[in-house]
Amino acid sequence: MAIEKMRLVLTVTTPDNVLNMISAIKEYEHFHPELSTDVMTNDDGGEPYVADHIYEAYLSRIEHLIHEYDIHIKPTYVIDMDLETVEKNIAAAEAVCDKNVAIATTISTLHKDDKIALENLQSYPLDELDEGFITFKFGRMPLNSFQKLTLYHSEEFVFTELHRNKHNAWIIYVCLKSKEEHFAEFFESMYFEPITIPESREKTLAFDFAGLLNETYGYVKEQAEREAFYKYISVYNGQTTMTGFVSEGNLEAFDQLFDDRVKTYDFPPEIQKEILAPTALKNNWFSYPFEMLVEMYGLPKYGEYDPTRYFAITYSLLFGMMFGDVGQGLVIVLVGYLLAKKKDMMLGRIMFRLGFFSMFFGIIYGSVFGNEELLTPFLKPLGLPIHVASPDFTSNLLISTVGIGVVLILGSILINIIVSLKHKRYTRALFSQNGLAGLMFYGFMMAWIVTMTLGYSIMNPLTIIVFIVIPLLSILFHEPLSNLIAKMKVTPQEGWGGYIVEGFFELFEVLLGFVTNTLSFLRVGGFILSHAGMMSVVMVLKDMSGGAGFIVFIIGNIIVIGLEGLIVGIQTLRLQYYEMFSRYYDGGGKPFKSVN
Repeated sequence: MAIEKMRLVLTVTTPDNVLNMISAIKEYEHFHPELSTDVMTNDDGGEPYVADHIYEAYLSRIEHLIHEYDIHIKPTYVIDMDLETVEKNIAAAEAVCDKNVAIATTISTLHKDDKIALENLQSYPLDELDEGFITFKFGRMPLNSFQKLTLYHSEEFVFTELHRNKHNAWIIYVCLKSKEEHFAEFFESMYFEPITIPESREKTLAFDFAGLLNETYGYVKEQAEREAFYKYISVYNGQTTMTGFVSEGNLEAFDQLFDDRVKTYDFPPEIQKEILAPTALKNNWFSYPFEMLVEMYGLPKYGEYDPTRYFAITYSLLFGMMFGDVGQGLVIVLVGYLLAKKKDMMLGRIMFRLGFFSMFFGIIYGSVFGNEELLTPFLKPLGLPIHVASPDFTSNLLISTVGIGVVLILGSILINIIVSLKHKRYTRALFSQNGLAGLMFYGFMMAWIVTMTLGYSIMNPLTIIVFIVIPLLSILFHEPLSNLIAKMKVTPQEGWGGYIVEGFFELFEVLLGFVTNTLSFLRVGGFILSHAGMMSVVMVLKDMSGGAGFIVFIIGNIIVIGLEGLIVGIQTLRLQYYEMFSRYYDGGGKPFKSVN
């Protein structure tokens, strides 16, 4: 239930040392930088740091090669590399890629038989054949010409057949380089068609990229990451500065990143009112996975109330109530554990916790994969289980879930009062429907309904005035009362007539909201009954299926866990957002984003 306390930090150095400052800070994972344009004001004399972004363009070219040609490069970090070498290496890599595209295009134009002949040709040492005094040619010729060629004997050339079909034969012939033109004319007379042998793409890539781009990519990436920090740097009176936030616990480690040429200063975040301090949530082992669901609604602003722990407890309880089953809860625990360990999914950690609450309420309901008799002998001495599907218990169940909703709504209003008083928002704490006025009215009305069911009433002229009339008038006139506290003009801008008419409809909406929010918790009882009903259907189908009953039982449980588990999770989230968060939580915070 905590937001980490932050310090606004300022680092100052000379322009010639700015790259060293960036190098020291760019790998630190506990620093949240602020854009220089957000830090500077019109009259503070600051200006953005201006420098060329040369390496970002180079990095873009290399990453284009990686993604376009599916090249696997392992960056090797080097201390220095001049721009001429960087440009030469990238240009050479681009040329290789273009060459291989041309090779691939050539191969794609070859016929099926050409490719077969080329595959057979790979067993020949072509590099050796094209050296010294001899050379070779590869191609195809008509079969009748090939038959004539076999009758021709000469010591000045040799040939071998690689492949043939019904019409052509593919051959390679070797001759002296001095006789190359002579035999070219000879084979042309026999209708020989030379075929260009595509170069090996894999060999070219392996040779050219092994050392060509690894070091270049590593160096360019390092420099481009430095250039990305320029937007966080401001210049004041010839000094370069960087502003950001560090948590109090990491402040000492942050100071130790720099040498004597960099000065660091820290201040309370409130000193710079133009910058909203980032929020870094810090919760205990049980609550921290639920930060994901809180962030979906919105992070709390820095210094505000973090609802994660309250959310985690109430969400888990409501889910467990609506999905109470020992066996199915155990499945959720195991699936959540596997997702957390194998996939590192935060949802898995949430499921792991929810599964235990499902198992707890499963014990109360006496349900194990829908079997409500298995645990009965063990639970009877404790006055359990509670058979939720029993017609005699249905009305009590629905009333109980509404009662739980009343408690949660009152708790949400109470949290809003405490948080608002802490931040001196007195109007919201005292006169709003989610403040003291709303607490008095709603709490009294719920207490009146309870006492009516018990045979007596707390409704009398005094309680009506104190707990109904005064709270509702406070809600109706909350704006004038707020102006009165702030010693401002009490009369509304639209005049009293317009204000009262508009306020009447808003008050009606408030009263309707109390009713609908309370009745929304009927869905908790509804899903408890729905879960029991679905498992009853599964058990009936199992008994009707004879020998296949066990398969029906497994499939039925899988469907219930997947389908109803998802629906219950969504409905519980809806109750949290609309019936509870809307009363005490605004969000609107800025996430803490480290530089790396």
